[in-house]
Amino acid sequence: MSRSSATASGAGAGRSSSDPNRMVPGLPLVISLNCLEDLAPEQEALAGVASLHHVALSSISDGRIESAAAVLLHSLALLPRAAHRRLQPWQLILCLGSTDRAADSVLAADLGLRLVHVDAGRAEEVADTVMALLLGLLRRTHLLSRYSSSIASGWLGSIQPLCRGMRRCRGLVLGIVGRSASARLLATRSIAFKMSVLYFDFHEGKGKSRVPPIFPPAARRMDTLNDLLAASDLISLHCSLTDDTMHLLNADRLRHIKPGAFIVNTGNSQLIDDCALKQLLIDGAIAGCALDGAEGPQWMEAWV
Repeated sequence: MSRSSATASGAGAGRSSSDPNRMVPGLPLVISLNCLEDLAPEQEALAGVASLHHVALSSISDGRIESAAAVLLHSLALLPRAAHRRLQPWQLILCLGSTDRAADSVLAADLGLRLVHVDAGRAEEVADTVMALLLGLLRRTHLLSRYSSSIASGWLGSIQPLCRGMRRCRGLVLGIVGRSASARLLATRSIAFKMSVLYFDFHEGKGKSRVPPIFPPAARRMDTLNDLLAASDLISLHCSLTDDTMHLLNADRLRHIKPGAFIVNTGNSQLIDDCALKQLLIDGAIAGCALDGAEGPQWMEAWV
């Protein structure tokens, strides 16, 4: 055997059993279309049951999606149409923690796909995402990143206007609405960043919560949502969509919000009245927002 053949053979044989993109003969293929390439939790759950492979959206034309028995994704509605065309009627489409199940279900029916919503435990990922969005809003990185390639002599003067409104997170007050695991994990992260944390459990306020939420001792419970909105520099929503929480932040409640506050919503888009939020942005009553979804993507594209 030649040296090159031995090297190639050794490389193939050396692929570890922990390789998330390995193909296991005899097992059905499951494709992941999620942004994260780290498939360790999914691989552990499917070990011995399926062969798991991540496909980037830039590589959807390589034919692997069509050959899969099942496809893992975050939200069907958020996938590009090119990816929709690759999905097949016989495949099982698994939505992991979609924030808008109704939109995904309607689209799946239109495309003739079999879609199942999975209540995946993704609290750590949600808390990490919210923390990143909060820091991005405070440091205006969503604007400054556009100028990262323009570093030259005197470049600071050209971007300094974009830095107006940049704030330190230390000493700010974060208001958390909801009692989910991601809410509690976010509270822990925020306290580590020297923020003060307030929380309000909507269902507890309605007398529907049997077990008190377990937040860090440094976090303080607020009696009303309006009190939390008035006292918070940053607001993050962590509650599920019910009849009671539909447009939880409506025009009336948003009038209580602290001037210059930021809003982050990684939950269902219908927790916030989009029209009322848009008006706050136009009026300059709040400093900004970060939304994982919106009822009207046209205005979000124009204003956020």
